[in-house]
Amino acid sequence: MALTIEDLLTREEIRDTLNAYSQGLDQRNWELFDRAWTPDATFEAPDEGIDTLPASELKARLVSRNDPDRLSGQHLLNNTHFQIDGDRARTITEVTWVTLQTTDKPNILFEVRAGGLYVDDLVRTAEGWRISHRTLGTKSKTTQGVLYPPERIESIRKHSLNTDWFLR
Repeated sequence: MALTIEDLLTREEIRDTLNAYSQGLDQRNWELFDRAWTPDATFEAPDEGIDTLPASELKARLVSRNDPDRLSGQHLLNNTHFQIDGDRARTITEVTWVTLQTTDKPNILFEVRAGGLYVDDLVRTAEGWRISHRTLGTKSKTTQGVLYPPERIESIRKHSLNTDWFLR
């Protein structure tokens, strides 16, 4: 079946929502992060030991557990498959992420490299498409301490952390 212009527009609107989650998370732009979710949205990551919880609680965990040591993050969205039925949709998106956190050892950063799937149930709201439920399925994950020169760490802090390039 051929895609219509409306189908393509809907896919791009959904993609904007998926990107709002990743950009909001990575740049710690919580207003953008919140725009990805319905008010009653839920999140689960069984492979990570996270049972279903409200998206607002996910955000609170990210802020309290990760932010004190967080240096940077990149959640790169890859292939997305769409199933759209009126005002409801399901997407399956391949995701790759790298995060860096400071440690108590000088110039050693804790690096996580991982990949998996975001399986999202979305609904069209008056504000646009929003995620009502997300399941993260982790496929691969490595963690290690990595030596970074002090000037590189400072550069990341100065130029990459908490940036808001697009939304100025």
